[in-house]
Amino acid sequence: MPDEELPYQTMTDGDGTTWAEIASTGNSDEAELIQGFLESEGIRVEIEHAETTSFPATFGKLGDVRVFVPEADKARAMDLLKQREQEYEESVDDDDETLVTDEGVTSIADDAETEP
Repeated sequence: MPDEELPYQTMTDGDGTTWAEIASTGNSDEAELIQGFLESEGIRVEIEHAETTSFPATFGKLGDVRVFVPEADKARAMDLLKQREQEYEESVDDDDETLVTDEGVTSIADDAETEP
């Protein structure tokens, strides 16, 4: 998720769009989850993977995957990520009977049986 201490970076592409870094994650999967969420909200996303050849991909900050959005969408993207995180925290209890699915929070029935 967004890191308040991130040294936010910007980059400009060939068409003049300025992209602002909004998150830095430890792996591609997390970055792609952020990307999918923001794109579903109509915000374009670019992911920058660290390109290392002589170091392992998890070597400190070299392993970070950075998430960028157009500068004009930065505040909205940050607000959406913050809201999503708050909703998740509020919806999940510390119990073994709460399950979060793509459709939201659901509970496991007391008489539920596991599938073989």
